[in-house]
Amino acid sequence: MRNIVVPALISVAIVVLAGAYIRANPAVLSATVNSAPKESTYDRILRTGTIRCGYSVWDPLFYIDPKTNEKMGIFHDEMEEAAKRLGVKVIWQEELGWGSVVEAVKSGRVDASCSGYWLNPGRIKNLLPSFPQVYSPLYVWMRQGDTRPIGKPEDLNSDQYIAGNIDGSVDHDIIVKNFPKAKIISLPELDSTPDLVENLVTKKVDFIVVDASTLAGYIANNPGKIKNIFPDKPMNVFPNVILLPPDDWRFKEVMDNILRHIEYDGTLDVILKKYHMEQSFLRNPPPVKFVP
Repeated sequence: MRNIVVPALISVAIVVLAGAYIRANPAVLSATVNSAPKESTYDRILRTGTIRCGYSVWDPLFYIDPKTNEKMGIFHDEMEEAAKRLGVKVIWQEELGWGSVVEAVKSGRVDASCSGYWLNPGRIKNLLPSFPQVYSPLYVWMRQGDTRPIGKPEDLNSDQYIAGNIDGSVDHDIIVKNFPKAKIISLPELDSTPDLVENLVTKKVDFIVVDASTLAGYIANNPGKIKNIFPDKPMNVFPNVILLPPDDWRFKEVMDNILRHIEYDGTLDVILKKYHMEQSFLRNPPPVKFVP
């Protein structure tokens, strides 16, 4: 009998002492509860059947039709197609300023920011990029009637010139690096490229650094207003990517492969043609070479 009672008493004593310790130290219980594995972004997407996308307005990659309020653009259509193939639905959750994208994705406020972004050091350091499919060369643009003698980009590195940019955008870094002596007028981060161009044509700034695809529509509708002054000298080339959470490599792998699927079967070509952008971007080489 003693062999049964003594171990039982010891077990009861352990339970009582453990309970008393936890009551005196509630953080221990909290730490135990909080140690459960956190649901990943990708697991949440599979559970809910939705991808919560942030977006930034940037025609032609993503924009909102002013007449119908319909969301449109290359990355809009591509993301909708990707979600369809994955069997989930896109929720276009909120518009993000260029400077707030990193925090929105990193904090989990959105699952990804899906409207196409260039990679600057802050984004590279804090988020994961999707597999790039289109690349944007950036050029220097000035007013068509500006006749000041400029033979090379270095000539703009002077305090007699004013550069325009949007807060939080990659063009700011390019301007600071290449034209440190130029003055800068920055627009708020929720402003768009048309606002930047308006500053240029109304002589508030002397030059801007923008990719050709973004300005294609403006140039077609406003011939003779602005000019690419160094068409054979892009200031930089950036891949256009979806920005993904920093630690969810499974989500990145899935998105990379579904985007390749869309590119390789020709769907991306159809989307680019829809927006008349077949020739406006640099593209990846074919994945394989056919041997006769």
